[in-house]
Amino acid sequence: MPSFTFLKTPSRQSEQSEQIEREDSGVSPENDSKETKDVVQKRPSKRKFFRGLFKRSSLPSETRAERRGIDQFSTSPSLSLPSPKSPPTSPMNKPLPPPPPPGSEPEPTASVGKNPIKLDRIISPLSQADLYKIFSGAPQFFARAEGHHTGAPHPSVAFPWDSELHIRDLCDHVQIQDEAWGCVTAWPHITVQVSKNPEAKNEQCERQRAHFLPRCRERPNMLSMQGTERGTVGYQAALEIAVADALEIPDGGSPDEISEHRKKFLNGKDGLRPITDATLIDQLMAVSEVYQEDPLKHRRPTLQMYTELFTQILFPPSRVIDSNDPYSLQVQVESLVQVLATPLIWVDFSLVEWRIKLGHILWGSSSDVLPEDEITVNNEVVHEPGTQKYWLLLQILLSCELLVRLDMISRNIDHGLEAVKPAEIRRFEQHATANVKWSMLLARTWLESIRIEKINSEDETAEKKPAGWLATLTGTGGAATTISQGLNKVQFHGRHQAQQLAGLVHFAQKLGWPDLDNLKAKVTANTISISDSVASTSAGTPMTMATGRSSSYFAYRRPKIKRGLSSHKNVQAIIHPAGWLSNSYISGLILPGEGLSHFLISTLLENDDAAVARLGEEANLYGGFIYGEKSFWSTACIIGRVLAAGKGASECMGWISSNILPRGPGEEWVNIDVEPAPRDDSTKKSSKPRLWHKSVIEHAGSVVGGADMSSILPGDFVLPSDTSFQPSLSITFESLDLFSTAESVHSDSPDDEPSPLTDVSDEGKIQTYSAMMRFTSVAEGEEKREVNVSLTHDVYFVTAHPCIPSPHAEILKTPTSPTSVSSDSPKFLGHPLHKAYTYTKLPLLTLLSFPATTPFSTFLSPPSPPSPSSPSGSRTYLTDSTTHTTSSTIPKVLVIDCTDSSMLHFPMVAGLGGSETSSVRSGGSGEIARGEKPSRGKRGTDLEMLARAVCAERGWNALISRRGRGCLGCAVREAGALGWRVVVRIA
Repeated sequence: MPSFTFLKTPSRQSEQSEQIEREDSGVSPENDSKETKDVVQKRPSKRKFFRGLFKRSSLPSETRAERRGIDQFSTSPSLSLPSPKSPPTSPMNKPLPPPPPPGSEPEPTASVGKNPIKLDRIISPLSQADLYKIFSGAPQFFARAEGHHTGAPHPSVAFPWDSELHIRDLCDHVQIQDEAWGCVTAWPHITVQVSKNPEAKNEQCERQRAHFLPRCRERPNMLSMQGTERGTVGYQAALEIAVADALEIPDGGSPDEISEHRKKFLNGKDGLRPITDATLIDQLMAVSEVYQEDPLKHRRPTLQMYTELFTQILFPPSRVIDSNDPYSLQVQVESLVQVLATPLIWVDFSLVEWRIKLGHILWGSSSDVLPEDEITVNNEVVHEPGTQKYWLLLQILLSCELLVRLDMISRNIDHGLEAVKPAEIRRFEQHATANVKWSMLLARTWLESIRIEKINSEDETAEKKPAGWLATLTGTGGAATTISQGLNKVQFHGRHQAQQLAGLVHFAQKLGWPDLDNLKAKVTANTISISDSVASTSAGTPMTMATGRSSSYFAYRRPKIKRGLSSHKNVQAIIHPAGWLSNSYISGLILPGEGLSHFLISTLLENDDAAVARLGEEANLYGGFIYGEKSFWSTACIIGRVLAAGKGASECMGWISSNILPRGPGEEWVNIDVEPAPRDDSTKKSSKPRLWHKSVIEHAGSVVGGADMSSILPGDFVLPSDTSFQPSLSITFESLDLFSTAESVHSDSPDDEPSPLTDVSDEGKIQTYSAMMRFTSVAEGEEKREVNVSLTHDVYFVTAHPCIPSPHAEILKTPTSPTSVSSDSPKFLGHPLHKAYTYTKLPLLTLLSFPATTPFSTFLSPPSPPSPSSPSGSRTYLTDSTTHTTSSTIPKVLVIDCTDSSMLHFPMVAGLGGSETSSVRSGGSGEIARGEKPSRGKRGTDLEMLARAVCAERGWNALISRRGRGCLGCAVREAGALGWRVVVRIA
């Protein structure tokens, strides 16, 4: 409750307020005092109360207004306060700041008008148009689901803010170089050969019209498995490795359950009719003939197709599927999908092992089926040689019938003759399992590649002596014993054998195969052909240890699957005497995935008798071998990924050749003992692979660091510097040493689990080694020292996605922008980096001065000089680390600087980052082109090999970012999207 003491004695402040009010209103003091006396005498208490109350409430508001005026004009030293007649006094009796000197006062209206414009220019956020300009040419990283029942999300890189073709065509992987290798992927693509031939390009586009493409593709994407930098992969493959098809665990019933299912399946009155071997072959030949000879994509009457399907292959449906048209294509499609989706019946080609073993079923030697080495289909033991082939051909027939009908529906939609209802699409996607979709991919490959030929009756009883292994491969040897069964009266030939052999020669040329001339002579003489599909080894002929022990593709136990980047370890294969590996490649019957790389190297070996004599029949297709003064390594082996960065190395379709010969083993196959890369602390919190976290990927790879685009300020960005603080250095590779482990002969670990396709009766003869690389380092001002690096971890390297620098970086230069580059530095080339990203740039020499067991967190802050106990001559050089603080959850990145002050900074070139590029080296400029260039084989340095070897020793997955191809800011963002912590910056 307010105090009423002022009714008795008015305060001095009230009297001053009244005096000021009278002066403002123009009332003289004399008249006002006289009127006041009269009022007080008449009603002294009530009117005085309200009058004083209103004057008290009005005084603070005037004082606050005066304060606002004072604060507003005191922000700039060039502005002055208006001088009142009498200096006012603040409520708290505080002195006012002194007025500016006379003559410096601008016009009040002009000063008030300029100040808001300046403030708006400094603190206003960047518009969307400005962001589009600043990040023009910058890749953006995504992970989006393709729909229901499609598995893990699909990672992709795009340039959504650019429309120029030379920017949108930038990619981080190579193109497929040969038409014979196009079967490696189910993704739409154009090979280099076709892209250079306009007629072939038009022919392929015409052939691809009006066809059905199932939403089923290999993981990882084989297009992205060969990065622009040798020994690396692309962004998409790096994320998909953790959800690879090789990690799928087969789920099937017991052999008795599968056998019972098949008996019921064949004896039932709905679904599949009983089909004889002769009928099966006739139907396969008929559907292939229609596919090849019908230029209008199977334009036949629907009723005719319905009659042929439900009178010769399937029973008619027991329920009404389409009441409007009971003979429609939709009825036929649903019936075929229902049969192919029946569990525990068909071969599951969603498993990588069965995609590779497809050729063995068709061309494998029947004498391989021994009691101690049984063949399994979905865990079912099969003893009869013809049973496995029968079920496979039956599955191919049903898939081909389904595919031609889906092609016809696609043609009708393309011509506007038919519209598919969304409910039908949902129903198809729901019932078409992964195995059904893979069966359709097999059907397409079969119809495009395989031609069936029946054997004459007089040739069936012909009996010949075994002609030897090489004769069997080259086709000069015939069948030893023909089993009189219907399925063995046919031969399967490739429709594009010449194309496949040309691809084999191309593969050998790329790797620099020692006996290339002999291979070319065989191809020219047409002595390499598909072997007979019947048994090529007599039942009474003694078999070698390799062939008698196992006919399986995987000759040893597959290790227990671990949720990491490595899924292949100690996996062996047999170069089979029947030549089924060669037959698979020559015929072109290859399903998407890693199988093509195995078939290429196996065909090369099976047609080089000198190589087989030196290396033996047993092979480790995930390791490497030494032959003919060269070493050859699978890209699944860490040695191959490291040596690929050296001079003279070459990479082609999953294999790397190098002039470096390891010390220790002779000409033989070797297996390398490595451990999987340790998981980062940020990924240990989730049991799911990173690809499933779509929002995290896009947030951590965003150009604005996941912030709101409407509130981005110019000061939120830094311009990463590419200045090197490392002195001139010289790295020289000395040797690659392989040391035999305690268990020199390959054996299995206790936690390994046998695979359905494996045999564990015997042990292999391929030795296991540990690897170490030796280098010498000479830096300016230091003594020469030796660097030994052990390749102990199975890490991956990714080519940092190329970018085109934006010419609009000047937009960010405001008085509040951080000074990340000095005034005398060259013009910034690249893209800015949002403050949500932090990194530490560490010279390679500084990294080498720390032990291999140093925690990773130690390198994220500028390291202190080495202790006195450090090796003599070691020094710590200047580092470049972001110093700003951020609340972002994006982990900090370590940038390993593999450049020095003597290496020139070559500008980026538009169009760089295509399928193949030559390097930019100090002292010269490399040629830049889209196609495969000879200069690419000359690229590589010992310094790059050392950087990769260090990452392998410490267990760091790393991005390889090359100056001239991509900027440092985009590389750091891509590392954030991948969840990786290391970027190797090379010149």
